[in-house]
Amino acid sequence: MGHSAAGTRRLAGLLVAFLFLAPAKGAGATSETVDPPTPAPVSLQPDPGIDTSGAYDFEAFDDFDDFDLEFDEVQIGDPMEPVNRATLGFNRLIDRFVFDPVTEVYRFLVPEPARRSVKRFFNNINSTQSLVNDVFQLEWLDARRTFARLVINSTAGVAGLFDPATAWGLEGHVSDFGQTLALAGVSTGPYLVLPLFGPSDARDAVGLGVDSLFHPTFFILPGVDALFFNTTSGISERESHYEELKALEESSIDYYSALRSGFIQSREAQIWARREDRRLPDDE
Repeated sequence: MGHSAAGTRRLAGLLVAFLFLAPAKGAGATSETVDPPTPAPVSLQPDPGIDTSGAYDFEAFDDFDDFDLEFDEVQIGDPMEPVNRATLGFNRLIDRFVFDPVTEVYRFLVPEPARRSVKRFFNNINSTQSLVNDVFQLEWLDARRTFARLVINSTAGVAGLFDPATAWGLEGHVSDFGQTLALAGVSTGPYLVLPLFGPSDARDAVGLGVDSLFHPTFFILPGVDALFFNTTSGISERESHYEELKALEESSIDYYSALRSGFIQSREAQIWARREDRRLPDDE
């Protein structure tokens, strides 16, 4: 009887063990690693369902020559180029041995605020040039403004060392006889490089001589004032653009051509900046 009960208990234990082990085996079978499905190949052809009508046509730009870059550049004749180049060579020698050392010593000895005051002084006293040319050009508003600036800066500005007129809303400008001739319809004439004075043209060369008669300093320092304190090419003006001139000279493959182009564009803008409404159709 005891043996029968013990056998019954063993049989029941085996049955329970079988019931627990059988699901575990099944579970282990389902945990096997399954390889992921192979992705479909990617097509490099455009999807016919996508509208590409607005896409860029890059094939149209295979050749860079297809880009047509046009710049409006004012051109004047240069029939005297060999002579002008020789004159520029002479000027560069004078610059190297005279004007550059003078400019560097001037910059070293005179502080920047004082240099600005010197420039303002000569700009003020020689603004009679602008006053006369404003009248020649029949620009009465500019003439009144120039006259008011001359009076204010000569008095409240301590002989022009300071510029209170600008602070009071009277902006300055420069008018010259070359501009007056341009407004009268006189053409530029050929490009010139003047000894000591540098880039110019036939019209402005005449204007330079006439303008000197409108400078009070001309009668005090004849010739020297234009060389050292001219509003466009004197030492004082040269000093304020010293770095730009040196950078242009050092970076240019052909300094003569670069200087000529820079002068023509700058001079054209200077002439018409305040007189655009008076530009003749042939000048545009």
